[in-house]
Amino acid sequence: MNKKILIVDDDKTLGDFLEMTLKFLGEVEVERVLSGEEGVLKAAQMIPDLIVMDYKLPGINGWEAAKQIKANPATERIPIIGYTAWASKEDIQRGLQQIGLAEIMTKPVDIDVWEAKLNRYIEFSSTP
Repeated sequence: MNKKILIVDDDKTLGDFLEMTLKFLGEVEVERVLSGEEGVLKAAQMIPDLIVMDYKLPGINGWEAAKQIKANPATERIPIIGYTAWASKEDIQRGLQQIGLAEIMTKPVDIDVWEAKLNRYIEFSSTP
């Protein structure tokens, strides 16, 4: 069965890159949304195996969306990898310690680091 991954990012180029990387790693089902509010709703609808969330989003930011996802008993156990180019050191610490993000990556995203972090949370089945 394919793993389900939710990408929450309003940047089309980076979203395309993340989706391509995920599909390269194995058979995955990827859904993408553009805002924190959509991410909260989509997480509850699809119950993904992993969420990849940008910090800077229109509407509520990614950490606030993650906080709402973690507050829902149906989605609280989903690992969330946050990534950002804009968050302060305090924002990063808050994301990890108070909100419960599994990881935080900084942009620009390094493909090898990205793959290693993803492999911590998803066991990819290789594509034929």
